[in-house]
Amino acid sequence: MASGSGTGTDRAVNKVAICSAIFAGFAYVGYSVVRTAFHRRRREGVGEVSYPEGEARLFFRRLSQTTQTDALLGNLDASGTGLILRPLSVQERIRELNFRARHFADTMLALQGPSKLTMGGHHLGPRSLQCSPWSSPRILSPVDIRHFIASRSSDNLSLVPADIGSPVRRRWSRKSIAKKSPDGAGTADDAALTDELKEKLEKLSLKGRAMDSYEAKTLVALLYASDEGILERALITLANLATLESNQNNLRDAGCLHRLQNLLTHPKSEIRLASIRALGNMALNDQNQKEMKGMIPMLLSYVDDPEEGLEETIEAVLTTLGNVAVRNDWHEEFCPSLHNLYRLVDSALLALQLQSLKLLVNLSTNEDMVPSLLAAEAPKRILYLLEGTEASVEVLLRLVNLLANLSVTAVAHRLNPTLDLPAEDKAASPETMYAAIFGVGAIEKVKEKAEGLFKHPHEDVRIQARRLFNALKSQTSPT
Repeated sequence: MASGSGTGTDRAVNKVAICSAIFAGFAYVGYSVVRTAFHRRRREGVGEVSYPEGEARLFFRRLSQTTQTDALLGNLDASGTGLILRPLSVQERIRELNFRARHFADTMLALQGPSKLTMGGHHLGPRSLQCSPWSSPRILSPVDIRHFIASRSSDNLSLVPADIGSPVRRRWSRKSIAKKSPDGAGTADDAALTDELKEKLEKLSLKGRAMDSYEAKTLVALLYASDEGILERALITLANLATLESNQNNLRDAGCLHRLQNLLTHPKSEIRLASIRALGNMALNDQNQKEMKGMIPMLLSYVDDPEEGLEETIEAVLTTLGNVAVRNDWHEEFCPSLHNLYRLVDSALLALQLQSLKLLVNLSTNEDMVPSLLAAEAPKRILYLLEGTEASVEVLLRLVNLLANLSVTAVAHRLNPTLDLPAEDKAASPETMYAAIFGVGAIEKVKEKAEGLFKHPHEDVRIQARRLFNALKSQTSPT
């Protein structure tokens, strides 16, 4: 009896449990239908999704350890006697997902606060999460949401304009450094730049005025102009301003000497000539001369291999080298070219005669250079030029001065033509400068010419003539 009573009790409990489960199931379904009908309905409007009257949505929720996803299954039709599930098409599902993604994005922007970054009047931020060639809409999981809020990093979203392409896959482009302007715009820009450079040159072209360091740097910068007209004018302006010591120092500190050295090899002869003249004035500064060793061989190349039609350039070269040779620092650099310098003394051009003699006189003031000067091949017209009839006073004075310097040093140091003259610079014995002064038959003629200049109207000529005569009067034969 007791056993039958226990069995009946168990059955009653089971029936109550089953009924409770069924009731709970119907209650849950009813609650879902009511919630879907009243809370998932959207008003019709711009950019919003509306559902047909009487239809509800049915979602399937999948829970896992890391994600929670609502999968849209279809519409529930509760208008009839029962519930009818109408599956959604692919397009409808995509539309729904896009809407939910856009809603989620708006929510996240609201959490982060209003963005005030703009560029060109346009808001810089995600405008839409619609399907694009670069990405498709994605609903973030709760884990993604926590990471998104904690990082607060919007570099790739808020600083990239919407019209430059995908913010994920950047489009790399290679741009040319050269300016490209269609319809002649580049020509206009070049003209404007040229006018600006000319204006700067106008301000700097006042000869004899002092420059500050900034103006010196500006002038040196103009030496890099691609326009040859501007470059030549800048060189002329530099040459005029380089007559003042303060300008010479500022130009040197601005890197002028290095640029002038490079311009010595310019393909245009006018640019080379202007560069040589600028160097000539820069060489009037002792500190500048110390930095000109590398330029001497380049300048002497014009003397060693003279070209027809470049007499003006050779004259400028000789003048510049004469200024460099005021100091004794780089005199040994001239030794290989002494033969050619002597040949210019025989030149028919008075300017080349004068400038070459000035350079040779400067070299002869250095006693260490005298043996090389005596070993080089002498000019052919020494005695003729000592007549003083056709030669200018300037040429005559430099020639007598040169001969006096060489004679005084040779006699004072008792130089032996066989032992003391350097073999590497020595010409054939009858043709050396030593033979032209102290050779058999030559010394008496030179003394005679020097004595004939004692009554010359120019005082300096008379002084140098007496120096030459006094050095040779005790020498009656070759030493």
